[in-house]
Amino acid sequence: MEGKVLRQGRTIYKINFFYLGVLIWSILVQFFPIPFNAYQYVSLLIPISIYLFINKEHGERILKPNLLNLKSIIIIIAVWTCMLPIIVTIINIYTKLFGNTIANIIAEDSNSTFIGNLIFTAITPAILEETLMRGIILDGYRYKSRFVAAIMNGFMFGMLHLNSFQFFHTFVAGFVASYLVFATNSIYAGMIIHFINNSFPIFIDYLYPPNPNVDYASNPSLFTIIMSIVFSILVVHTLIRLLAKINNIDFSKKEETSDEKIFNKPLIISIFLFIAFSIVLISLL
Repeated sequence: MEGKVLRQGRTIYKINFFYLGVLIWSILVQFFPIPFNAYQYVSLLIPISIYLFINKEHGERILKPNLLNLKSIIIIIAVWTCMLPIIVTIINIYTKLFGNTIANIIAEDSNSTFIGNLIFTAITPAILEETLMRGIILDGYRYKSRFVAAIMNGFMFGMLHLNSFQFFHTFVAGFVASYLVFATNSIYAGMIIHFINNSFPIFIDYLYPPNPNVDYASNPSLFTIIMSIVFSILVVHTLIRLLAKINNIDFSKKEETSDEKIFNKPLIISIFLFIAFSIVLISLL
């Protein structure tokens, strides 16, 4: 039996229009004479605050500020651990095909101190980006199936970074984070995995500073890579199901969905802006 089809106005159009506004504002902010560390506060905190103020009566539904139990936190950490081979493989494939110029620029823009990196590279994005993507944007897709909402959330999360290097692995990260929120009904699930993912390399670099004279690269076989990814996907899927069971979320229950079109004008314009900005960025390097 299929889920009931709903007609809920222009929910998707409105959230895609808001996302387009955030994307345009984020591009414009890059030309403002502001410190790098202030970028996310200006580009994300301002539109987030405006949206939440306008929709304050739906704040709890949008943000899902439900506390997590210890079992859920442990499973979220396990999900990140199993997701890591997929993320690393995507990054390695991109750098082999297109080089690591953009990756190096992003790394150079980070704060030079450990505490600075932790605040502006891990804590701030975990709060602001999750509030935007797994809070506001995911709520806007509440009348679509979980799978469709997660796919679109990952896609839009990838575009939010405004460069081709980060697009692919943040697509996957956004997809998984969306399902963690679905499985817990808590935005803190997304914030936790986001923080772990961004802080892990910071702690590694702090504890074990990279030695430019040592080559850490390895070249696993294609079979090893494929098997690793397949295993990771299966384990992540199993863990998310377990997480949902622990939090009494029934994934087998048929969802009520909307027939509203997803690829409307605001989203198409957003895609065009992302591609155009990415091409311009590459051409300037």
